[in-house]
Amino acid sequence: MEEADGLRQQGKFDRAEAICYPLARRHPGYVAALHTLGLVYLDKGDFERALDCLVRASMLDPANWMTLTALSLAYLRLGAGEMAAQTLDRALAIRPRDASIFSSLGEIHREEREYELAKQAYYQALTLDPNMETPAIGLALCLSSLGQSADAADVLGKAYRRGIRSLRLLHAMTTLPPGTVPIDVLGALDQLAAGRNTTDAAFKNTFLFARAAALDAAGRHAEAWETLVAANRPLAAESQAEIKTNIVRRERSLVRLRSVSPSAAQPSTNREQPISLFILGPSRSGKTSLERLVGSLDGTKAGCEVPIVEKAVRRTFQAAAIPASSRLEDLPAHLLPSFREMYLEDLARRAGSARVFTNTLPGHIHNAALLASAIPNARFLLVKRSPDDVAWRIYLTRYLYGNSYAYDLKAIREYLDWYDTMIDLTAQKLPDIVRVVSYEATADDPTTALRNVAKLCGLSINDRPVPSLPNDRGCSAPYRQLLGSLG
Repeated sequence: MEEADGLRQQGKFDRAEAICYPLARRHPGYVAALHTLGLVYLDKGDFERALDCLVRASMLDPANWMTLTALSLAYLRLGAGEMAAQTLDRALAIRPRDASIFSSLGEIHREEREYELAKQAYYQALTLDPNMETPAIGLALCLSSLGQSADAADVLGKAYRRGIRSLRLLHAMTTLPPGTVPIDVLGALDQLAAGRNTTDAAFKNTFLFARAAALDAAGRHAEAWETLVAANRPLAAESQAEIKTNIVRRERSLVRLRSVSPSAAQPSTNREQPISLFILGPSRSGKTSLERLVGSLDGTKAGCEVPIVEKAVRRTFQAAAIPASSRLEDLPAHLLPSFREMYLEDLARRAGSARVFTNTLPGHIHNAALLASAIPNARFLLVKRSPDDVAWRIYLTRYLYGNSYAYDLKAIREYLDWYDTMIDLTAQKLPDIVRVVSYEATADDPTTALRNVAKLCGLSINDRPVPSLPNDRGCSAPYRQLLGSLG
């Protein structure tokens, strides 16, 4: 078993499997063989076989916290985030002061976009072991997603001063607004490259994205562009099939929205229910900044990108014994009342005493009219921003998942054109509950923007100072000709 695990850690997965598999077949109750074989399958990306091995290992040794931790990862990779979190809770009951379990729990919540829960888990991990890298980076990414860039920079800076010099840490630094982290990130990246000779394609690609962002922040625009093109090129080639699939969905959504009559899209109202405020716009358009502004009003709670709609849709399918989807447009019309019930139950739990609960998942633009008719008290803020600036920020981003259009300039332009059309048409169909917001105007005059939001949601303006918002308008200026005309 020691030999097999050593081979696994060296990346020699087939050889490790060749040792473990016969042992597990010959001795079905051999927990160590099942556990190690499950880890091998996790590393190979064969998550269903990993699940089989780890469930059996956990069945035979329910108190093994290491098996439970690995099992949670298998659940997560198979899309069962809630089950993954529950499994880690069992591990914590056995090892309540294990920093690695809290770190894994944070990773699960962050992938589920449950940023507040992830923050709590990461803080626990760092309290138990301040030198851990994964929870430090995860915490910073959560803080950034919540619009708390200065706090994120502080967490990353502390990790750097403790001696962490990994690519993950440096790349996370480059995702924050320029100048936020008082560290020579470009120099640190160059030192990292000089000390590591690797053929790992994923490492090289992430390194190029990080270096392009660092070069841009340093004002070395020609080098930044050349580096960024090299970073995006392989991902663009890999994403072509997914782009085509996404274009089909976009076209269907546009046709569906055009067919909606204003009377059919009239919103339902229930004063006993919280307002669901969907803040929508393309990726990198400033939704998080606007959510932070809205959050300064009394009676609001930020939901960020929590997939509350998607979870309610999936549960509705499952309750009806129908193959599940997470897309609202796939739900049969007769199941909408069940969806509404499940959504409102989760909304009440999340919103608590808040009058307004925000959500910034950009994909909800596909179904804004359907959401308006299905959910009581739905409201929409639709964000527009300079297409050149949005395109540059998208092209500069290495997404963890989705956003297949992001690595090809032509695909980015087409996506932004489609989103802009959806915004205009949604505002036309739902004039009473939709407000179109300019990123630039909000940055220039956040007080007026806040008044408009308060009026839309029936909230009162308080005496708190309006929070300062990031303003990187014109960030694309050095690259305008290279980006092409985006109208």
